[in-house]
Amino acid sequence: MHRILGIDLGTTNSVTAWLSDGVPVVLPNRHGDQATPSALGVDPHGALLVGHEALNWRTAQPGSVITEAKRLIGRRWEDELVQQALQARPHDASPVRASADGSVEIRLGEHYLSPVQVSAILLRRLKQDAEAAAGVPFGRAVITVPAYFAEPQFSAVREAGRLAGFHVARIVEEPTAAAHAFGIRPDEDGTEAYATVLVFDLGGGTFDVSLLTIGPSYFLVGQLGGDNLLGGSDFDALLDDHLREQPDGRDHSGDGDASRIRAAAERAKVELSSRDVSEVTLAPLGRQGGSWSGAVRRTDFEALLNEHLGRMRETVESVLKEGDALPEDVQRVLLVGGSTRIPAVRRTLEDLFGEETVSHAVDPMTAVAHGAAVETGLLGTLACPAETCTVEGIPVTADVCPGCATPLLGTATVDCPGCHVPAPELTAACPVCATDLSGLRAARPVSTLTECPECGRDDNPASATVCLDCDATLDAGGLKCPGCGMVNAAGLTTCSFCGGDFGTALAEQVTAQHIGLELEDGTVEVIFPGGMPYPTEWHRVDDLTVPGDRGASVRFQLWEGPHLRSAQRNEFCGGFVHDRADGPRGEVPLTLQVRLDADRTIDLKYRFGTGDWHGARLRRSMASPAIGRKAAELHDRYAHFLDDWVREVTPAERDALTEVMADLAALSKGEKVGRSLDGLLDSARDTLELCARARSAYARATIAGQGGRGLLPSPLLEQLRKAAEAVMDTRKAMDADAMRTATGRAEELWTGLDPAVRTSILTIRFAEQDSYPATLRMEVLAARDALRSAVERSDQAAQDTQLVRLGRLAEQGRDQFAEVSAPAAGSVLPSKR
Repeated sequence: MHRILGIDLGTTNSVTAWLSDGVPVVLPNRHGDQATPSALGVDPHGALLVGHEALNWRTAQPGSVITEAKRLIGRRWEDELVQQALQARPHDASPVRASADGSVEIRLGEHYLSPVQVSAILLRRLKQDAEAAAGVPFGRAVITVPAYFAEPQFSAVREAGRLAGFHVARIVEEPTAAAHAFGIRPDEDGTEAYATVLVFDLGGGTFDVSLLTIGPSYFLVGQLGGDNLLGGSDFDALLDDHLREQPDGRDHSGDGDASRIRAAAERAKVELSSRDVSEVTLAPLGRQGGSWSGAVRRTDFEALLNEHLGRMRETVESVLKEGDALPEDVQRVLLVGGSTRIPAVRRTLEDLFGEETVSHAVDPMTAVAHGAAVETGLLGTLACPAETCTVEGIPVTADVCPGCATPLLGTATVDCPGCHVPAPELTAACPVCATDLSGLRAARPVSTLTECPECGRDDNPASATVCLDCDATLDAGGLKCPGCGMVNAAGLTTCSFCGGDFGTALAEQVTAQHIGLELEDGTVEVIFPGGMPYPTEWHRVDDLTVPGDRGASVRFQLWEGPHLRSAQRNEFCGGFVHDRADGPRGEVPLTLQVRLDADRTIDLKYRFGTGDWHGARLRRSMASPAIGRKAAELHDRYAHFLDDWVREVTPAERDALTEVMADLAALSKGEKVGRSLDGLLDSARDTLELCARARSAYARATIAGQGGRGLLPSPLLEQLRKAAEAVMDTRKAMDADAMRTATGRAEELWTGLDPAVRTSILTIRFAEQDSYPATLRMEVLAARDALRSAVERSDQAAQDTQLVRLGRLAEQGRDQFAEVSAPAAGSVLPSKR
């Protein structure tokens, strides 16, 4: 049996749990603590610090510890929420910056890492500690996220789990997991057959409210609300600011006091949950090493919280209203998250729902992890992670997908000693920092042995489902029946022996916000309204069109959020680009079908006019839509260059340009590219510009060398010939540095020519190549013949007359070229018919 680890990946603290003998059990970390602070740091020797080790290091080296990666995961730098989160970060937080792909990077030691990579490091440590505590390998995980996370955050958490070495069997919303932990059963303590339950989840960095309906083997998430930028860390910030004003009114953000004051604020917040007064001492303080002592009263703290408490109550009331429920309709209010221990928070809920309705039955700090473990016992099937695979309902006992053979267990990973980002075992070099990993091997957990209750054999592996001697059932990975005590197989919601109800089931989820398609005018066509249950059937949209311009690709971009008049104010879900080599003129009808599956993956089916149907799975991309558009535009420029000069580019140039085009095409479609995004677009522009310059310089030097006889001195003609040969030699080798040098020399010779002579030479060549309309071509060739005759007679006045004439004809040629030039193909978005 492949055991699955339940993980509460929290903003402030993270907790792991598993089903042991059918019961959720929290797994302690290596220090014996149930919770691991979600903090990472690096000491002066480059060693990784996790949890309390990292937090203790903040005072010694402010700005070196990452504590709030979850608020930034899956987000773009320009997002309004990101900028708000950055303003609310602690004064001693680790530096952040915009990355090359438009997302966010956080500094850990000497390296800037994405929030996905930071989370992968933390998940890797949680995995190691859990395996050591349980004595079994965890190749799979159920990871929880806030209910108000959008599609990009779901995808980013899944990617972090994959990097850490897990097959992520399910991403579960935290309120849903918490309800699993409480195990509400009908007829229990007066609960009706179908109970209305409100989950109030106030964690370290996020706030969620969910309205649920729970019945026998039935679990529906009916309404969601929340705030991704409200949590216990914001309460810490209020006390932090309050304490800063006490000693001397001086700004302490730039010295070593910042971490000391922040830590004191966090301790005071915790103490004020059980005391009326918290005594605070700040020492040493300031450059002179002074100290400050004082008291913070609960009443003062609650006064600071007034605005936040009001926002929380408004969110609760909004969820009730949208769910057509009144406070008296709610039979249980489940408290989740460490910040629900604050008395003022509990009083707010008790005032609204009544003291007897607010449940304290489960530790709010571990409820989500408990629920994640319960979810592992409810999973009877897995989904294949391969993007193109359509196989569904794979048994949890399978090692690989039966359709495409993709592994359904996470890969063994090693920790990079340079940047600490996990990498698959046997990786030659770290893909992040290029550190040599060839000698590293993944450690295997020491297996815990299990005693058979039937025959007494005591050396069964903890992962075994039956005894090695008597075949008696051991732990089948499912839930323990609260009635008869039988441990069931995974995937059951009622006992297979007595039929007893477990008090929970796999939840029917709903979308938190609108999900829609971006249109050409920048608005959103809503496809899945907020609150819609998923998975969904195919939803058809008929009244769309796209321009039929030749060569224009069609972009499908989906967004999640409330802003229907401005797509890009929402969360970018991802996109897909359909390339069209040709198409009819005018407006073409577009028929689109969209489906949202149980894993929040969006599938597309579409056709243009009466043509064939096409299918696609929405490609989640960490690159911003702006980056994708720039990549698409640059890809079009590459394609035009190769089409225009197909007979002139060298094989080496074609190979180099085609390789870059592949990366640009992948990036424009939201796919992963084969190299770092850092500088990719700039490098691609430079490469195309260099090839275009070199081709032009070679052509002009060659034309001048051939067409300048009699107009240019013989030594200069020889210099032009040699310059053209030098440029061609470098193009054949695609030696960028040498190409730049040779091209520069050829351009210098060309620009040094008399402008009238340059214009005449080019105009004559265009006419000889039939590049002009017939009438203009005949005039240019007549002027050419007259110029050559004047050269043979050494008649300088006649030469000047013909050079002026050719200049005037060149102007006419430029005007006619402009009239017949074709519009460049690009990419388009659908429009409403």
